[in-house]
Amino acid sequence: MSFIMRIPSMIYGTLLRTDRIFGVQACVQTITQNQVRRTMVLCMWGLILIATFSTLALWTSLQTVYGADKESRNDQPGLMEGFRKLQHSVDDLLNADPQRLHLAGRGSRSLPNVVCPEIDIPGEESNMTIDTSEASMFEAEEAIFQTSTLKVRKLISTANSLVNRLYDAPNGYRPSIEETLADALVLNDYIYVPGGRWVPAHCLPRWKVAIIIPFRDRHYHLPILLKHLVPFLQRQYLEFGIFVAEQANGLQFNRAMLMNVGFVEALNYTHWDCFIFHDVDHIPLNYANYYGCSHMPRHFLSGADRWGYKLLYGGFFGAVTGFTRTQIQRFNGFPNVYWGWGGEDDDILGRIRQLGFFKTRPWGVMGWYNVISQHHESAKKNTARVCLLKHYFERVYSDGLSNLEYSKPNVTLFPLYINIAVDIQHLDWNRSWTECPENPQRIQAAVADAPAAAADKSADAPKRERRGIRADNKKS
Repeated sequence: MSFIMRIPSMIYGTLLRTDRIFGVQACVQTITQNQVRRTMVLCMWGLILIATFSTLALWTSLQTVYGADKESRNDQPGLMEGFRKLQHSVDDLLNADPQRLHLAGRGSRSLPNVVCPEIDIPGEESNMTIDTSEASMFEAEEAIFQTSTLKVRKLISTANSLVNRLYDAPNGYRPSIEETLADALVLNDYIYVPGGRWVPAHCLPRWKVAIIIPFRDRHYHLPILLKHLVPFLQRQYLEFGIFVAEQANGLQFNRAMLMNVGFVEALNYTHWDCFIFHDVDHIPLNYANYYGCSHMPRHFLSGADRWGYKLLYGGFFGAVTGFTRTQIQRFNGFPNVYWGWGGEDDDILGRIRQLGFFKTRPWGVMGWYNVISQHHESAKKNTARVCLLKHYFERVYSDGLSNLEYSKPNVTLFPLYINIAVDIQHLDWNRSWTECPENPQRIQAAVADAPAAAADKSADAPKRERRGIRADNKKS
C-alpha cells in the first residue's frame, strides 16, 4: 500500500526530469508537493478519456469506410479483421497518396501515344499461380489495392451516392454515368475508376472489355475469382470493367436472362467493344488466353481440371464466352426462357450459327481453367431444356433483348466490381413458340425425336452451313 501511495510522487519527479513531455513539465513546476496526488489523478483520467474518444472516433471512421457493405460481401467481423483495417489506415497515412485524375478533363495531349500490345505480351507464356482457398472480399481487395485500399474505399463511397442519385432521378436529361464517375486514381500502370473499371495509363488500349458474371449466392467463389482475374486482365493491357449480374429472388436461376441484363446495364457506363460472360467458379490459368475482342464469337475454354483438362463434349459452349457488341445485337442477345440449369449455352451456339457466325477457341493449355470445387452446388436442372433446344430457331428474333423486361435494378459500386441486383421474372410466352411444359413424358418424346430431326436437318442443310460447323471445331 505504501508503494502505491508513493506512485504520484515518483511520477512527479520523473516528469520534472523529463525534457518537455507534451507540455506537462511547465504545468507540474507550478504546483506544490501537496497538490501532486490530486492533479495527477485528474491528468490520468483526462488522458484515459482522450484515448477513449480517439479510439471511438478512429473506429467509427473505419466502420464508415469498411463496414457499409459487410452484409453484401459476406465478410465475417472479427478482431483480426479490425487490426487489418487499422494497419491499412496507418499504411495509407505513411505512404504517398496515389495521383488523383479527372477523366473528363483529360485532354488529347495527355493521352499516351503508344498503342497497347495485343500479341507478344511479356510473360504471356507463363501460367498463373492459383490459390482457391477461402478468401473474403476484403482480402481480395487488399491483394489488388494494397496500401491504397482506404483511398479506393473513400472514392467508392462518394461514387455510390452519385450513381444512386442518377438511378433515382426522373426521366429526362441527366448526365451519363461515365461523366459522373470521372474522378479516378492512378495506381501503378493503370487508371482506376470507381466500380472496378481499369484503363491502362501508359498506352492506348486496343479494346474496351466488359466482364459480365451471372451470379446468385456464390459469395465464396466471387472474391477468389476477382483476386485472380483482375491481375490477369491487367497483364493483357486491356481497358476493362467487371459487372456482377445478381438474381435477387428465389426463382430458378436464369443465367442467360442475367446475361441480357448485364449487357444492357453495362452499356450505361461506357461504349464497350465486347462482352465476356464469365462463370464465377472458372479461373483462367494461362496469360496467353487473350480476353481482347479479336476472333469473336469466342469460347475461351479448351479444357477444365474437373474434366482432365478436356471439354465435356466437342460442341460445348459454356462457362466463358465472348461476343462483340454488334454481334450480340444482331442475334438478339440471349434466350430468356431457360429457368434452371442447362440448355442455354447450346441455344446460344445455335443462334450464332443461324446468323452465320463461327466460334473460335484457344489451343490446348492456353485455354485451360481451374474450377473452384469448394461450395459448388449446381442449380436445379431445367426439365424443359431438351424441348426448348429442339425449337430454339423459332425464338431467335422474338426471345432475347427484344422482349427483355425487368424492374429497376439495385446498383451498388464495390472496389472490384459493380453489382447489379435485379428481380427477374417469367416473361409472357409468345404464341408463335412451341409450348415446352415441364413434363417428363414430353421431354422423353422430344429426346426420341431429336436424332431423326437432326438427321433431316443435316441432309437439307446448305453446304455453307456444314462448312461452318467444321470451322467451329477448329482451334484458333
